[in-house]
Amino acid sequence: MGGGETYKNMNPISKGVHLPATSDDRAYKVKYDTDDISVTTDGFTVFISLEAHPAGKNMVKDKSGKGFETPPQTFFRFTIGKTPTYSFYFGEDAPSYNFIGESITVNKITINRKKQTLEVNFSDGVSSLMVKKNKMSWKYADKGATNGYFYDDSLPAGVGTIFMGIAPYNALTATQFRENVNDLIGIIGTMISEGNGVYCWNADTAKTHFSPQSFTFNDTLDKEFLRSPKYDFNSLESLDTKSAFISFTVAVENARKRTNNYTGRNSADTDYLVNLQFPGDEGLLAPMGVGEDGTTVACGIESPTGRVLKSITPVLKEGMVEQVRLDFRDGSHYIFPDAETGNFVATDKEFPDQMLEGKVMNLIVSGGNFKESYATEKKTRIENDIDTSKTVMIEGKIETKAIAWKSNSVLKVIVPNPDGKGSKLVTIPLKKEA
Repeated sequence: MGGGETYKNMNPISKGVHLPATSDDRAYKVKYDTDDISVTTDGFTVFISLEAHPAGKNMVKDKSGKGFETPPQTFFRFTIGKTPTYSFYFGEDAPSYNFIGESITVNKITINRKKQTLEVNFSDGVSSLMVKKNKMSWKYADKGATNGYFYDDSLPAGVGTIFMGIAPYNALTATQFRENVNDLIGIIGTMISEGNGVYCWNADTAKTHFSPQSFTFNDTLDKEFLRSPKYDFNSLESLDTKSAFISFTVAVENARKRTNNYTGRNSADTDYLVNLQFPGDEGLLAPMGVGEDGTTVACGIESPTGRVLKSITPVLKEGMVEQVRLDFRDGSHYIFPDAETGNFVATDKEFPDQMLEGKVMNLIVSGGNFKESYATEKKTRIENDIDTSKTVMIEGKIETKAIAWKSNSVLKVIVPNPDGKGSKLVTIPLKKEA
């Protein structure tokens, strides 16, 4: 999540922002270790991020002298065929704002990985924006704020290049900023009082965000720039989930990468082994995979229960499962274990601020009814999700016979199972207040 504030007159043009996927199951063709990657295909997307410039703390103030907290980091999105936008954080509800006028779009993106350069070309004759070895330059922005963007790289070494832009961007604010650029502090205070303002970034902190997965949304780009995938999942047979399912263990080594639903609430524990299976766990977990446009998404997070997974395709070698591809009905997919880390990563749908991440172990294809196996595993999780500080413990065992808590709009109650084996979770909808 980003920080900072937005100005009164800033209206989001869209919501939902996702970074380019970082999955490394694909690689560039060898020639593009040195040659330019030049793309003009609509929909191709890269991000450039900038940190806030320290000078902004002294300049960005209202007329009363109160400082305006600029975001610590801003992400600029460049999609071919669309007007560039910027955002302060990522997620389903993250807002985006126009970076330049709506009539100006991106028409070409050129990347040279060896030279560490990324160039964005615009329509309507706007000069190209360049990032080279973490420094951003743009002739459209200058010391006179000619087009509503101020740029000064003549400051002493170590200070950082100032890149300052108006918000929101329109002809009125651009003119106002340009005509008063010699009195930055004064005009910024005036703009803020009118519901507008500026953001001040350090152009020497530029980072580019793209990966091989940025190219996979388009078959032509995929074939032109990327090597063939390690495994051709299209040639493999998907599981018949009526009679088989995949199961595995996730070893959670980082206590911050756990969820109440899957690792329980006992903070004294330091190591967590979580048993997962698909089908089954897609109801509560949204793996962090790749969307239709090549961006990182929480797969199936908005899909209704029972309409989440489309198919499961395992890679079997000598009876062992090496990798699995999960395809979701929303068009996204997830391949695990990660080729580099060996991890499984997912968002908890019930607690979206909690992530489950860890090493994949004992990945197998199991025969039988997945519903029966999942029901048994779910019982164990329910008991692990009890806060032991709020229950009766005797010789290390939970002796409380019933416990209840509120979760969103329902009341959840754990009671003894009538068959005398374990516990049962009862969910009771709560009435909405008038």
